[in-house]
Amino acid sequence: SFSCSFSHLFPLLIPPFPAVKPRLDVERCPAQQNWTEGRNETLSCSARGSPEPQVSCSKDGSNSLHPGSFRPAERAHAGTYLCRATNHLGTAERNVTVWVQRESGLPGLRGGWASGGLWEGW
Repeated sequence: SFSCSFSHLFPLLIPPFPAVKPRLDVERCPAQQNWTEGRNETLSCSARGSPEPQVSCSKDGSNSLHPGSFRPAERAHAGTYLCRATNHLGTAERNVTVWVQRESGLPGLRGGWASGGLWEGW
C-alpha cells in the first residue's frame, strides 16, 4: 500500500483589499488650479487605486512639480502639467492647468492671471 502526506503547508497570501488600477478624478486632481504669486502653493493631485499609486506631474516633459510639496508660486509655475499615477496594474494620466495670479498689493484688488507663461490683464 502507498500513502503520502505533506506536513508543511504554506498559507495563501491574500491582500486585505483587492488590487485596483490607478484613477485620477476631478475631486482629487482638479484640471484647473489657481495659485497666487508669492504664496506657498501646492499642486493638488492624488490618485485612487490599490496599492496606492505613485503620482508625478511634469510640464513640457521636464519641469516637475511634486504633488503635496509646497513652494512659493512663481510665474514660471503657470502652465499645463501632465500628471501620471502608476501602480503595478497600470497608469492613469490627467492634464492639470495651473494659473498663477499676481497680487496687486492694493486691498481687494488682484492682478491678471497667467498660464503657460503668458500674463494677461497687466
